Amino acid sequence: MEPFKQAWKHFHAARRPMGWMLRNEGVPNWIRFHSLPQSKRYADTDEERAILLARQNALATEVLNVGPCWLVQTHWTTLPGEVDWADQHDPFWATREYGLEYAFEFLEEDGADEDDPGGEPDRPWRVHAAPTDWSPGQFDHLLISIADEKAGSTLWMGTDGAIFAPYDGGIDLFLSGPEAVELLRSRHPGWLSDHPLGL
Repeated sequence: MEPFKQAWKHFHAARRPMGWMLRNEGVPNWIRFHSLPQSKRYADTDEERAILLARQNALATEVLNVGPCWLVQTHWTTLPGEVDWADQHDPFWATREYGLEYAFEFLEEDGADEDDPGGEPDRPWRVHAAPTDWSPGQFDHLLISIADEKAGSTLWMGTDGAIFAPYDGGIDLFLSGPEAVELLRSRHPGWLSDHPLGL
């Protein structure tokens, strides 16, 4: 998926396409919203799922607009001799219907090195992507799967490089500039976290 690889490199250089990694790397113009009132993490009822979908669809539409974007999913690969969730389940099942193709991979460089020879070796992560069109309600099933931790790390990237990255509990947004951050902050103050760091 060379077109996505080039688009990602253009907007985000060598950064890694996962919401929590982008946030940890200090990507500018980040803001987080929670999916449910009182920062509740999981939706347990149909009413809560409706709230979650309403918030996520509203934010995604404001970030991506209605139209072309990229759908991206990233998952780790297991190390030799290791058996874990990714070996027993298809990590891309929730997005398979959207035709994602392999784009590139990267190493999570938190493992063994000269200073810590006993640490884990660097872990490869695979990135898959596909062009798609965002419209409200089109991805409700996938958004619920992400919120229920039944899908791998998934995000959408707009044609301007802005990122909508839902997770179990909320949505990380990486926007085109500080003005866009302040606009969404002012539109949806009740969806923000009370945490001093915005988490």
